[in-house]
Amino acid sequence: MRYHTHIATSIAAGAGVAITGDASFTFPYVVGIAIGALLPDIDEPNSYIGRRSLGLAKVIKSIFGHRGITHSILASGLIFYLHTMYNNDFTLGIAYGYAFHILGDFFSKRGVPFFSPLSKKKFKPPLTYETGGGAETLIFYLAVIGSFYMLYKYQLYTQLF
Repeated sequence: MRYHTHIATSIAAGAGVAITGDASFTFPYVVGIAIGALLPDIDEPNSYIGRRSLGLAKVIKSIFGHRGITHSILASGLIFYLHTMYNNDFTLGIAYGYAFHILGDFFSKRGVPFFSPLSKKKFKPPLTYETGGGAETLIFYLAVIGSFYMLYKYQLYTQLF
């Protein structure tokens, strides 16, 4: 999934969490979601975040490979644990964005190694999309439309500032 689709789908999912759960759709929460949605790709030097990582992405990729440990339940769990240590809307957004990124990549043709580093086996459902393909473009636009719908239908915009 491309970076803008990760951000759009994660914000839409984060809006859904805010509507149905205890999260507040605040500006720090949304910024955290956007950052968290990019973080798992720190293992790819050519990714949006990897190109801005000052060489860190190359180091991580050389040790773990792309879609290795950064795309696992363990990594997501560690991010949620950090949220418990620094409990605020921003860190909650990062944790949700990170988890939503992994979920988005789960539906891609390449899948994700949920149990890395214990296993390199990648999991994916029967119905998948091709990164950069027409289905991903459709997912992006549906996420944007869904986000705007929830912003106005549930007046989430009133919590932003």
